[in-house]
Amino acid sequence: MSPLMGSRNPTPDTPMQLRVLSGFTFMLLSLSVAEEPGMAPIWKISDADSTVFLAGSVHLLREQDMPVPPTFDRVYDEAEELVFEIDMAVMSNPAMGAQIRRLGLLPEGQHLSEKLSPATMDRLRDYLVLSKMGRSDFDRFTPGMVYMMMGSLEATRHGARPELGLETQYYLKCVEDGKPSRGLETVEYQMSRFSSFGDEVLEKLINEALDEVDEGAEALNSLISAWRSGRVAELNELIVEQTDSDPKIREVLLTERNRNWIPEIEKHLASDRDVMFLVGAAHLVGEDSVVDLLEEKGYEVLQLANAE
Repeated sequence: MSPLMGSRNPTPDTPMQLRVLSGFTFMLLSLSVAEEPGMAPIWKISDADSTVFLAGSVHLLREQDMPVPPTFDRVYDEAEELVFEIDMAVMSNPAMGAQIRRLGLLPEGQHLSEKLSPATMDRLRDYLVLSKMGRSDFDRFTPGMVYMMMGSLEATRHGARPELGLETQYYLKCVEDGKPSRGLETVEYQMSRFSSFGDEVLEKLINEALDEVDEGAEALNSLISAWRSGRVAELNELIVEQTDSDPKIREVLLTERNRNWIPEIEKHLASDRDVMFLVGAAHLVGEDSVVDLLEEKGYEVLQLANAE
């Protein structure tokens, strides 16, 4: 389960940021914050009068992961506008949690136990005990919502918090500095991605997530370590491991969305403003990533070095 898509509550604050390292797998060694040589998880495209920065985010971080690599602050200072996966002003609305919960409920009269096998339901109930999240209404959620919630619960169980995630940190900077920001997608759209999968695929994903519970802390350490140092091949390997059980998973949760974002990036590049896109790092590495798609179109996309 991935903090490159994650949230703190059993009902996630930012749904798609739970599972797709855009954020989809909860992956990270005991990491020293000083360990950030080499490259940053940030790329840039420039023309004569503007620069677009593509910054790879981890949506949930821990106290031990602070401070974030300084290149993020340098890029933020240069940018005149920020673009997030979802409009953070909307996500900050106190009513959003209830709306996400409503979107994640099954139709009246339907229950999760009718969608998943008895064996999987038993595993989920055991997991709720482990995560100290006894919920009487758990049986009302869709399989997709349950899958996303598990990413949130696992990240929280290992100390990650959304207020430490990059989106929250940099949105608050925008508010304080009067810098404009917006989102690429809506909550409704992100959550609808899971309706593309049948119950059988989602049950498989849920069981795979349950299989990984004992490896969560080590996986999270590995992910953050690779992210801090911009180790693209390692990040991509971690993502592939979490999306290779069904080819449709990567296509729906990553590739389709990456393609949708290319015109938005090109629109900003055609302007005379410098813009920072802050999106899940899973969207920026590997085949058919945003970086890969831009390079296929002939753009020169440069990865930045970590600032001293």
